[in-house]
Amino acid sequence: MGAGIRMWWTDGLQSHVGQVGAAAVCKHRDVWRPRHSSLGNGPMEVFDAELWEIGLVLDLAIEKRDLLQMHGVDTVAVFSYFQAAIR
Repeated sequence: MGAGIRMWWTDGLQSHVGQVGAAAVCKHRDVWRPRHSSLGNGPMEVFDAELWEIGLVLDLAIEKRDLLQMHGVDTVAVFSYFQAAIR
């Protein structure tokens, strides 16, 4: 994909003790930039974590919109294998 696209990959997880978290990574030049969130214990599931992280990435893209455009990024793509969350 071209230089005008910023790509993010997201994932949610739930541990065997019920803790829920989410993570996303993006490659900027030759550096992988991670971000992660802990959603703690409670009524949340991995489904919630996936949607949470997708939302955070989109919020970040909106917040940094001017900076991204200044660097030639005109498209943000978010990849998630968790199809149930997207539907």
